[in-house]
Amino acid sequence: MNIISWNTRGLGSRKKRRVVKDFLRSERPDVVMIQETKKVECDRRFVGSVWTARNKEWAAPPTCGASGGILVIWD
Repeated sequence: MNIISWNTRGLGSRKKRRVVKDFLRSERPDVVMIQETKKVECDRRFVGSVWTARNKEWAAPPTCGASGGILVIWD
């Protein structure tokens, strides 16, 4: 099982999401844990902007304000 944990310090910019997506595409992990997303909500569209698998599931506990945020994605 290939697991990646990454502190992104924010995923607000399209450019940063592209870097994350390209890296994950090359590594092909089974589970990804992204820290410091700084996103209040993570919907299907947002998760799809960083993970390409069609049958993905994810969990994202709510953040407090504009800091923090954890997103866990698995296939």
